[in-house]
Amino acid sequence: MRHFFYLLIQPNFMQGMLLASCLFLIPLKRRQGWQIRLASVCTLSLLAGTGLDLLVEQAGFTLLTTIPYYSASLVAGWLLVYLCADLSVTDALYGVSCAYAAQHMAFCTIIVFGGEHSYPMPLRRTLAEWAVHLVVLGLCYLLFARRLPIQGHYQVSPSKAVITAGIVLFIAMILNRIVREVWQTADPTVYSICMAYDFFSCLFILWLQAEQRREVSLLAAVETERRLRLQTQEQYELSRENIDLINRKCHDLKHQIAALRFVDSREEREASLREIENSVMIYDSVAKTGNEVLDTVLTEKSLLCERNGISWTCMADGHLLDFITPVDLYTLFGNALDNAIEGSLEVPNREQRNVSVTVQNRHGAAFIQVENYFAHPIQLEHGMLRTTKPDPENHGFGISSIRSVAQRYGGTMDISAEDGIFLLSVLIPIPADS
Repeated sequence: MRHFFYLLIQPNFMQGMLLASCLFLIPLKRRQGWQIRLASVCTLSLLAGTGLDLLVEQAGFTLLTTIPYYSASLVAGWLLVYLCADLSVTDALYGVSCAYAAQHMAFCTIIVFGGEHSYPMPLRRTLAEWAVHLVVLGLCYLLFARRLPIQGHYQVSPSKAVITAGIVLFIAMILNRIVREVWQTADPTVYSICMAYDFFSCLFILWLQAEQRREVSLLAAVETERRLRLQTQEQYELSRENIDLINRKCHDLKHQIAALRFVDSREEREASLREIENSVMIYDSVAKTGNEVLDTVLTEKSLLCERNGISWTCMADGHLLDFITPVDLYTLFGNALDNAIEGSLEVPNREQRNVSVTVQNRHGAAFIQVENYFAHPIQLEHGMLRTTKPDPENHGFGISSIRSVAQRYGGTMDISAEDGIFLLSVLIPIPADS
């Protein structure tokens, strides 16, 4: 029993795999009740792994005896990731493969600098090996594990998961076992060199995975931005045509009003005048900020507010934003005002349904602020608004687009939600030659 407990606390393959799998689990989106599953898998795996350790020790460290032990450890790591994280079978396979590569790097480090160990191990050696595991796996987490998931998921194809698992298994298990059989006792120096080669091979695999994930994220962001900008361009062109039509209609109505004053029937004339004057009131909604693009988007959104019973306040100096391209300007204000109008419509108190827009010069920078009341709790995550839509993968791009536009011109974006008021603030430096 004492020997069983001794093996239980040793940094063996099972313990190392479970620790590596736990670290790779941290950045993933976890299932409900994952803590109980984690504790159950770790407890059962450690007990089973220690029992297998005893059997291998008694039967001798041969290929036939160690493969079941290694396989059980890999399955335990896969179960831990699959049962605790909200992943598919293949995503869990990909995750545990990367965890295995990290664990093997820790093992190679121990062999290169400390050599093979023998049982029973002194307490100092045990603590040293655990320290190496923690340092190497911690670095792997900082450099690779937290960079691999996208929104808590790996989202890799089954073929990539299988290929990654096959490469890691070949380097960390098959090739390593062959090297140990040939050079472990014959030439310790060559054996250490082979372990160093294994280390850098696993390091290259993890680096390659991280770079591929970064490239995928960048391509997805570029594609999303391209689609948003294309959609925004189309909306802007349509809105400009609508505003031009309104301006022409209002201009024509002025002449119609003048002509109606010569109608003989007083009642008919007054009725027609009232009807036309009510129609021409829409002209007051046309914004005149000095920037054609800003006028277009503000007029469009003010009309939308009028149709939905939302009061509208706007104090904007459009000349401050002349250096911003039309698409970027429409993207910024279109998304900001759409969010504000959507939030105002959810407010039960109609008197609080209002949107306020401010554009002013603040110490040589264009200060843009959009303010509105909100009804439902707003979730902020890492300074970003967390979408409440049921399919967050296809929504929530509005705030990201606003921040992207601000950063493109060297500016910043900030959002806050206090006392039922939502504030979106953008500060963009005005170029000296603007």
